[in-house]
Order: sequence, then C-alpha cells, then structure tokens
Amino acid sequence: MADFQAAMIQRLLADGAVQAIVGSKANWVVTGQSVAPPYLRLQDIGGLLSQHLKGYDGMQVARVQADCFGVTHRQSNQLAVAVITAIAAPTQVEGVKFGRGRADGRPRDLGEDVPGKGFIHRASVDLLVAYRLA
Repeated sequence: MADFQAAMIQRLLADGAVQAIVGSKANWVVTGQSVAPPYLRLQDIGGLLSQHLKGYDGMQVARVQADCFGVTHRQSNQLAVAVITAIAAPTQVEGVKFGRGRADGRPRDLGEDVPGKGFIHRASVDLLVAYRLA
C-alpha cells in the first residue's frame, strides 16, 4: 500500500534545490539530537477529505508543517522556499499521486537559542498538499 509520508520525503529529496541544502536529512516529527543543521522536519497537522455531491472522491489535502533548520537565517529561508517550490507541480511518487501543493502563508522565523548548541535558525511554513493513494 502507498505511504504518503514516505512518498512526501522522497518527493522533496528528489528536488535538486532541497537536496542541495539538506542532503538526505529530512524526517517526519522526530530528528535525532545529534543531527546538525541544515535539515528538514515535517509534521502532519491536519487536513481534509475532498468530496462532491456523490460523496468522498479519494483526494485528500494534508496540512503539513515544514520546519526548515539552517546554519544561518538565510539558509533556513532558502530551504523553505525550495520546499514550497518542490511541491508546486503535480507528480506521482511510489503510488501516491500528488496534486499541486502550495504554502498557506509565508515562512515564519521561529529560531531559538538552544543550550549547548547556540542559536538554531528555523523557518516554519504550513503546506497544503493534495494527494491520492493509488
């Protein structure tokens, strides 16, 4: 069976601009403490099932929070822009048919001072990702 989360990571890491910044460091929800920026952390924070007059049509829209961690403020924002651009075009990955994705608002600067690590730059953006499991 198709797996939305695995396909979403694969889709993002297949994008040259995203991969150039994070390499293969992209995860859902948990990122190990030893992982150094830059990296991408995703979290499914809601969504809806698409329907029409005859009922649900199989399309889903996930609201995904993308936290883009960077060594610098500029790098975290570049990663956010790369992620937004990567989800814009419809595609199919590992049995998941993606529609056109978009950002719901602009990236928010949520950097913070972390004891023992210093200031960690983070740009967070909510994505609306339409998809259907094939």
